[in-house]
Amino acid sequence: MKSNYTIFETFVGAGGSHIGFKAQNFTSVYINDVNTDCMKTLLHNNPEIEKTAHIDTKSILDIDTENLLSNIKLKKNELDVMFGGIVCKGFSLAGERSPNDERNYFYHKQLELVDIVRPKISIIENVKAFLNGKVLSSETPQEIKDKVDDIWQKLENYKGQKAELRKKDKLTKEFEEEGKVLRKEKEQIVKEIKEKKYLIPVVEDIYKIYEQMGYKIKHKVLNTAWYGAATRRERVIIVAIRKDIDIEYDFPTPVYHSKEISTKLDFENIDKTQTFKKPITIGEVFSKIDYSDTEDTDNHSMNHSEKTVRRFKYIPEGGNITDVMEQLPNELKISSFYSRGNTMRLHMEKLAPTLVPGHSNFPVHPKEHRSITVREAAMISGFPIDYKFFGNHSKRCEHVGNAVPPPLSEALAKECSILLDKYYQPKQNKKDVEKLYQKVS
Repeated sequence: MKSNYTIFETFVGAGGSHIGFKAQNFTSVYINDVNTDCMKTLLHNNPEIEKTAHIDTKSILDIDTENLLSNIKLKKNELDVMFGGIVCKGFSLAGERSPNDERNYFYHKQLELVDIVRPKISIIENVKAFLNGKVLSSETPQEIKDKVDDIWQKLENYKGQKAELRKKDKLTKEFEEEGKVLRKEKEQIVKEIKEKKYLIPVVEDIYKIYEQMGYKIKHKVLNTAWYGAATRRERVIIVAIRKDIDIEYDFPTPVYHSKEISTKLDFENIDKTQTFKKPITIGEVFSKIDYSDTEDTDNHSMNHSEKTVRRFKYIPEGGNITDVMEQLPNELKISSFYSRGNTMRLHMEKLAPTLVPGHSNFPVHPKEHRSITVREAAMISGFPIDYKFFGNHSKRCEHVGNAVPPPLSEALAKECSILLDKYYQPKQNKKDVEKLYQKVS
């Protein structure tokens, strides 16, 4: 049995996935992320990476595939796990999701790397909306792709302009009509690409590519609160096992659960009599923070405007600005359009919703009239209490919001270890028998 398994990570970000695998004694051989602040955060908190891994700050599209195996000092088929928390902005429910967004196709490059290295286990992590994502097939004419790019960009621009006009209370009927025209153009293009079958489901494409490469594949939606994070964030996990390995990967069964978590408990080994621990609450993780430590820059709160603070005071614990909109003085009222992020107050005895990246979208502290700090958000997600983040305040918030919650990654890593233990055990037993035979002879 091996004491350390190897892991190759793309889109590693601030290190949420790395922390979990590190906790299960995985050794990094390759780390990739184009964000220099994230890489600084990762290496500061995990200095051993520089001794064991090839560090690559290129875009995944520019990775040197010719020298990949020599860079990680492994032969084909030797790597244990490849993990990719693939950039998902193109699949996010927020904004206009263009089927031709180049970020949608990063998974093609990820799978190309899998084919080169041939890891025993390949894992892709993404938002739940990934399951509904569709992209334009390679057979789509360039003319259609150009039309899609044009209309989706116009819609994105229109959305931004509309938000600004709404803030200033300057929306006009003429401007609203412009939006209707753009929506109609979009509907016509979507109808055309559907009729001509240019639109293909992303997950189907991933299954097809993996199977062609000789991998068995399955996926499941997991809730991070099940494994010890204080947020009910859902992630889709796609796991592929090389077909020469006749061992099943089992998705980690939940440890924590309550009625507050709506994610389907889709596990064969769970029945109605199953007992779970009570989910870890926001109050529990906040109680671990040393608020007297003024040197912790990640726990410095934002300087909100006087008007914003006044608005916060009306939001009840666990409530939303929309719940009290009628109670607000006219000068504090905002459109219900802005009902996410820091117009929502957390509750000490409950879980947090998904933490949307960006300081302006982090929710309000359960008791204090401010948005939560980077440290508080990191603790909710399950990062170590002394984990230091780099970059400006807004970017550090994004790094936490974009990260794979460490409790989830550790649960996945533990199941990888179980599978790999089974894989390597017969080989180890054979070596032990050979050594014994040599001693006897």
